[in-house]
Amino acid sequence: MASPAMSYRLQINVSNQLSRGRKITVRCESKDDDLGSRRLVSGDVYSWSFSRNIFGTTLFWCDVATARSKKHLSFNAYDESQRKKGMPKLHELTWEIKDDGLYFAGFPIPIAPWVSQ
Repeated sequence: MASPAMSYRLQINVSNQLSRGRKITVRCESKDDDLGSRRLVSGDVYSWSFSRNIFGTTLFWCDVATARSKKHLSFNAYDESQRKKGMPKLHELTWEIKDDGLYFAGFPIPIAPWVSQ
């Protein structure tokens, strides 16, 4: 039987908040699950939910590219090891993709900048 701490589902949201209707491609995966690529226009949100594994090693990462792949960024959408180190223990995490980079929803400073290719 799963422990109560592991039994609830978490939701991840990746929100395209780029200006001028710009498009991005988001590809997210874990060691066990490739969620595939999604094309998002400004205002679109890509969401999925999951249960943490019993080993406490759940990790989902995402790669984001702009149209024509001129810029990209990568980030850990959920990392159980960071949760243990003080990451907010939320049941829903929202990542915002903006013109100057990646933001954790509600925080005013970008976490990761875009990288030009």
